[in-house]
Amino acid sequence: MQPFVELADLTVRLGGQTIFHRLRLELKKGVSYALIGKSGVGKSTLLNVIAGFIQPSEGSVMVDGAEVLRPRRGTAFLMQELGLFPWQTVYEAVHMPLRLSGKQDTGEVQRNKVMQLLREMELDTHCDKYPHELSGGQRQRAALARTLVDDPDFLLMDEPTSSLDSVTKHAMQDLMLAQLQRRQTTLLMVTHDIEEAVMMGEHILLLREQGKIESRSNPFYGCANPREQLGFYETCISIRQWMNAERSEYAAAD
Repeated sequence: MQPFVELADLTVRLGGQTIFHRLRLELKKGVSYALIGKSGVGKSTLLNVIAGFIQPSEGSVMVDGAEVLRPRRGTAFLMQELGLFPWQTVYEAVHMPLRLSGKQDTGEVQRNKVMQLLREMELDTHCDKYPHELSGGQRQRAALARTLVDDPDFLLMDEPTSSLDSVTKHAMQDLMLAQLQRRQTTLLMVTHDIEEAVMMGEHILLLREQGKIESRSNPFYGCANPREQLGFYETCISIRQWMNAERSEYAAAD
């Protein structure tokens, strides 16, 4: 079966520095992947290459059988900064991708779609508010709604919950999981939070120096109330030890 995403011998050089050298990666359709690794190893750069914002120096990025030479319509990107415009209301922000998509849906069809998604995000009573009038969690949900409204088949996330308190973060993770599982969206999510990686990733990917990637399956993905189970935290400890062993390996090599 052909992978949904395939990186073949990907080499990326930026500013005279080689970030990735002959990196290879395959992602299956409809599967969630959490990408971890030490700071500065190139996690965000990898997302930008896959999204088509940065062109590889060598090798190729294939998504759904087509080479990515520019940003792809079916790929959505939720960045850490969220990218909500201060002059747009929640409704205007979420509606914008539909308005720009060129689809022939009527205005009423688009409005119904936006309002249904805002109800799912518990934002329907805030649709006329501007970003500065929202809480951090509400801004996060508005950005997620804008990302999902045009039904992408591939979602990239770059530390989307890093600015949230733990209670709001957990609620946001539950909401994202429910939406992604219902939609069968392929996810590649960068995070520095090991618990978030185990919560969100069916597979955990560890990015090493020069673009070497290791993968582990996550037995707690999709489980009911995983944060209430001891095994969830034991898995987090195991993943953290895996990361630390990788760091120790390079420290010893130096």
